[in-house]
Amino acid sequence: MLRIITDQAEALTELGRINHRSTDRDFRLQEAAVRDILESVRVHGDADLLPLTNSDPKTSNLRVSGSELDAAYQQIPKDLLNAIQVACRQLDAFHRQQLPKSWVKFAEDEVVQGKRYLPVQRAGLYVSGCRGSRLSNLLMQAIPARVAQVPQIVMVTPANGDHKIAPDLLVAAQEVGIEEIYRLDSVKAIAALAYGTRSIPKVEVITGTGDLEVAIAKNLVNGLVRIDNPIERTDFVVIADSSANPLQIAADLLSQAEQDPTSALILFTSDRQVAATVQAIIQDYFQENPQNIPMQKAIAHYGLIVVLDSLDLVVEMVNQFSPYYLLLAVAEPWDLAEKIHHARTIFLGQSSPKAIGDYMGGNSLLISTEGTLRSASTVGVETFLKQSNLIQYSPTALKKLSQTLQILVKAEGLAAPMETIRLRNPNQKTTDPS
Repeated sequence: MLRIITDQAEALTELGRINHRSTDRDFRLQEAAVRDILESVRVHGDADLLPLTNSDPKTSNLRVSGSELDAAYQQIPKDLLNAIQVACRQLDAFHRQQLPKSWVKFAEDEVVQGKRYLPVQRAGLYVSGCRGSRLSNLLMQAIPARVAQVPQIVMVTPANGDHKIAPDLLVAAQEVGIEEIYRLDSVKAIAALAYGTRSIPKVEVITGTGDLEVAIAKNLVNGLVRIDNPIERTDFVVIADSSANPLQIAADLLSQAEQDPTSALILFTSDRQVAATVQAIIQDYFQENPQNIPMQKAIAHYGLIVVLDSLDLVVEMVNQFSPYYLLLAVAEPWDLAEKIHHARTIFLGQSSPKAIGDYMGGNSLLISTEGTLRSASTVGVETFLKQSNLIQYSPTALKKLSQTLQILVKAEGLAAPMETIRLRNPNQKTTDPS
């Protein structure tokens, strides 16, 4: 049940519980086992990796062959290929706006000051084999690497029971210029990228998300290579006023619950009617879909509706919570955005569901952190800048990309993000996600 809290003190207590949930105990329990696997790959190299392929070392097909890559294009529908290409163009344009430029200043007295940016030579992308978000996970890593002009980009990803990798993933990889792809899973994949083996040369940067063991492995090799953040909760917060559409908000919360059952799912509003309606819609959804236990648990454990007297009080509390994702479902989202100080990605307005950021808007979980040793960067202004992606789509823009989004969401096998798109285009035919 999605609870509604109207008392500010009670809300702060409950938000504190959600915000301070910790995986420290799980880390301690699993870290020793992960460390052993890393060390074994470091010492034995390919001998530890080849059994994963269920093949003889002399005939190992650890690496995806050129014929498999070519065949993948014949195994996906044309509309999915077009959708992937549209997403690549959108993300490429987004990230090119963030590309820093080298500069040199010739000052008086023959003083020369400047800064230059050079790409790493080899980057390793880990793409989880879990259901949902594989395409977006790959594109959010690969497009920035391509824009940065990294010469060698390698992908590691688990194979299925038939020792195959999904053709849509192979096609997406090729569309962003990746042809070095290995069938590797979990800790051994991270170890191979970090230490290098005879089959897989080591990389300078490892990005990507996976299960807890992957996060622990990345944390342990941090310093030897640069990594993105090993663990960062993807909490999702909505701020709504009386202009908000409760159906859309409910769909947004359910969508995030489906994509990340450990994410906080919080609606802040100054309108009691909006709060009650969202609560009722979500309750009705679970009555009609009682089999969806993971989403029910997510809503029950990490879901919350907080009703406060004014949006000023809402903003104050949201800034204390510091969400990863923030959707401003209000009449004047840009005015409210000026008051938000702590959010990684902000979606502005009623026509900007999180799905648009997942596939088109550069909404990435893979935020860089500075490494050490060989891959270290000098500390500069960038080190101390907090970043927020601002994403706003007009109804017209969303309508134009709606079909493309639906195709991508369908390929992921996700139902809830499809609903967030459908509700914003009620008169447009929606692609069946089944």
